[in-house]
Amino acid sequence: MPGKERAAGDRAGDSPITARALVRSYPNAAGPPLQVLRGLDLEVRSGEAVAIVGASGSGKSTFLHLLGALDRPTSGTVLISGSDVSGLSDEEAAALRTRSIGFVFQFHHLLGDFTALENAMIPAMINSSDRRTARKRASTLLEAVGLGGRFDHKPNQLSGGEQQRVAVARALVNEPPVVLADEPTGDLDTATSREVQDLLFRMRERSGAALVVATHNRELADRADRVLRLREGVLEDVRG
Repeated sequence: MPGKERAAGDRAGDSPITARALVRSYPNAAGPPLQVLRGLDLEVRSGEAVAIVGASGSGKSTFLHLLGALDRPTSGTVLISGSDVSGLSDEEAAALRTRSIGFVFQFHHLLGDFTALENAMIPAMINSSDRRTARKRASTLLEAVGLGGRFDHKPNQLSGGEQQRVAVARALVNEPPVVLADEPTGDLDTATSREVQDLLFRMRERSGAALVVATHNRELADRADRVLRLREGVLEDVRG
């Protein structure tokens, strides 16, 4: 129930992710720069879930890429746990992503030659955790997402829903304060989509992370504490 899920955000007073006056423009050979995002502001508290909805091409993925330090804004500021992402070098931004942000994409991006356990361990290994600690964290998360018996299976031995569960475990293995999900159920059938939705919100409740989801899935959006629509480069309140 959305009301029950909202309680996590109500308990938290801090905001691990903040965007201020965020603008993203792209060069346009035919005329003025193409402005995709026009001065967006967003603040998300720990344990809070925010859904970003909007038409295809409205800039939802661009917005998430900026929030996750995968891209740089034309102007404006993104703060992750108090760190100004725009002021970081590429190496520092990469380290921040590994340490503080968990990503779940529409396509899971698992490494085909690695097992489910090894895929889930990767961010912890990159974050300088020793192999034993990384393995323990990944094992615990895979068990929590119902894959306790699938540690040694490679992606081609898993269903689409199981692969997405591995991706969720991978996103949470470093216990990041921020989780960003870009169309996480977009490539799944209805039943599997609901399983992944349940998993995302259950793990959000468990970890206390701030969750931002870009989605076309109305059912998924309705489960968030707040729903914002991105239209013509501007965020509009839908519910919250």
